Amino acid sequence: MKTKLLLLTLFGFFAANAQTTYNLDWFMGIGTNVDLTIDQGDTVIWTWGDAAPHTVENEVGNSVETFNSGIITGMGETYSYTFTVVGDNRYLCGIHGAASMSGTITVREVLGVEENNLNKISLYPNPASSTLNLVLSKNMQSGEIAVYDILGKQIYSEEFESKDNISINIMGWNTGSYFLKVVSGENMQTERFIKN
Repeated sequence: MKTKLLLLTLFGFFAANAQTTYNLDWFMGIGTNVDLTIDQGDTVIWTWGDAAPHTVENEVGNSVETFNSGIITGMGETYSYTFTVVGDNRYLCGIHGAASMSGTITVREVLGVEENNLNKISLYPNPASSTLNLVLSKNMQSGEIAVYDILGKQIYSEEFESKDNISINIMGWNTGSYFLKVVSGENMQTERFIKN
């Protein structure tokens, strides 16, 4: 039971950083606005909704990436593509044309290292024995700090407002690994630390 709970907890902490998969239906007469906005590294899966032959392919000259499913026939069949280049990708069914089956996949840039550091928090010392210090980024003006043990049980919670540095007394805590989560508006950061 403890192992399952630990795995679920760890999965929850790291799921926020995973790429996303989007599903689109693809059938005769679906229209010309099968549009989607995704992040760099996300995957789109088109699922055939009828037994007619179709393709999913980039529109030459109007797409930053090149992709082509080839002819696929059969209800429930799928084609997937992972988008890695920022920009617009007009696509269509090469058999039925842009007038009846087409759309645009718009790929947004994922935060780069420099931008991501604006949301970064730092913990010190790590490992710690009596006091854990947090340095919050400038854009984290208010929010909540929570600490979870390795089994996913919340053992500490504190709200903060307009603080750059926060100290947490951990002297009475058990030795082991902990996860600290800071939520501030739409920003969320999770860090692991060790209590000696």
